Amino acid sequence: MKKTSFMKRLSLSLPLFCLTLCCFILGQFIKSLKEVGGTSLFLGLEYFSLLLGTILLGLILSELFSRTLNDTPVNIIKSMIQTLQLRHFLYQQETHKNKVESNTHSPNPITAQFNRSMRKSMIDITQHQVTVLIKVPHTQQGQKLLKTLEGQIKEELSSRNTAYFFSEFERHKNGLWLIGTRK
Repeated sequence: MKKTSFMKRLSLSLPLFCLTLCCFILGQFIKSLKEVGGTSLFLGLEYFSLLLGTILLGLILSELFSRTLNDTPVNIIKSMIQTLQLRHFLYQQETHKNKVESNTHSPNPITAQFNRSMRKSMIDITQHQVTVLIKVPHTQQGQKLLKTLEGQIKEELSSRNTAYFFSEFERHKNGLWLIGTRK
């Protein structure tokens, strides 16, 4: 199975947005310092953030244009919202105590690695199908946790997309795929 164009663009757009925002904020901070040496650095950051913003805008407009020709642009919004909802649904909030006498909590390393993988999950909704990609964790414990959640994930997606029939999960390399076709 291959990622859809939306999935490829989304995985590029999110880090690009964060980098653009950081460069812009850092540039504004340097500009506020008004140091003589800082002005050339400010211009470099300003041009860099402008370049990154232009690339980001190009990615967004190309996806919007593609959806306008082949699908409906509303499905972009639905895909983004359901991607965020799926990531929130998959997030695990488990901590354990380091020491019995201590009140400090630290994240469970299995849960932390599982959550890191789940942050890369994506949903692409089109008129004819729903494509779900969930990254499989690298550890055996993380994969076991994901395996126990498969039924709940499928039920959650079926309740959010009632117009689609969902197949069984298929694993291809490091991704767990679920395809829903319109009824």
